[in-house]
Amino acid sequence: MVIDIFYRAFDRLMRDYDDFRVRRIKRSLKSCGTRVYISPKCLILGESELELGDDIGINSFTHIFAAGGVKIGSGTLISSNCSISSLTHPINCLRRNGEPHIEKPVILGKNVWLGTGAIILPGVTIGDHAIVGAGSVVTKDVAEKTIVVGNPAKFLRNVEI
Repeated sequence: MVIDIFYRAFDRLMRDYDDFRVRRIKRSLKSCGTRVYISPKCLILGESELELGDDIGINSFTHIFAAGGVKIGSGTLISSNCSISSLTHPINCLRRNGEPHIEKPVILGKNVWLGTGAIILPGVTIGDHAIVGAGSVVTKDVAEKTIVVGNPAKFLRNVEI
């Protein structure tokens, strides 16, 4: 009985903390639309460079490295375990540790869907209504209304709207 009360109180405390954390993240973003869901179990670094439209869902265990600029269009769905990075390192191994990161903005258009575990690399633009298949690694721009899959992600077919 006492243990049950403790667990219920602890669960309530954790839910309240998760709600507080998500509210804090939304306040620190460059912009945040309405009806935006951000899982408390995702990680966003460089929050001040992340722009979110309306009606966006970002699910658990997704990592967004936004310091180089990330813009996510309205209606976009990001499944769990995705990674979006707008930063990279110099290729020259002698300068890699001593030089600052290279910033390459990432843009996800409107109504984009990233499948579970998708990875979006720096400098990529994904067009409106595109779908990135689960586990895909996107290294180049994706045209609107297309589905890409694989590593590296390649065109599969067009999306019907």
